[in-house]
Amino acid sequence: MASTVYIFGQMAVKSYEDYFTQYGSPFLPILEKFQGTLLAATINGRTLEGEPFGNWTVLMQFPSKEMAYGFVTSEEYAPLMELRVNQLTDGAHAVLIPGELAAME
Repeated sequence: MASTVYIFGQMAVKSYEDYFTQYGSPFLPILEKFQGTLLAATINGRTLEGEPFGNWTVLMQFPSKEMAYGFVTSEEYAPLMELRVNQLTDGAHAVLIPGELAAME
C-alpha cells in the first residue's frame, strides 16, 4: 500500500527574482504531474536546533515514495534541477520523509 511521503528542502537562493521566474514558474506544473503538492515555500523558516542553512525552505507532499522519486528523477525536472544547482543557488539539501510513525524499540 502506498504511503504519503514528504520532501523537506532548504537552499541558499542567490536572487529571488531569478529563482521565481526561471525555476518557480515551470516547477509547479511538473510537481503536479507527479501528484505532488507544495505545502509550504517560505523565506520565514526558522531553525529550532542545529546550524541554520539557506534562505528558502520548502515542504512538498507526494502520495507515494515512487511518485516522489519519479518527480526528482524525471526528464522534465532534470533541466530545472541543473539550473537550480548550478546557477540559482549556493547549495541545498533535501530530505525524503515517510508519512509514518516509526516504532521506537
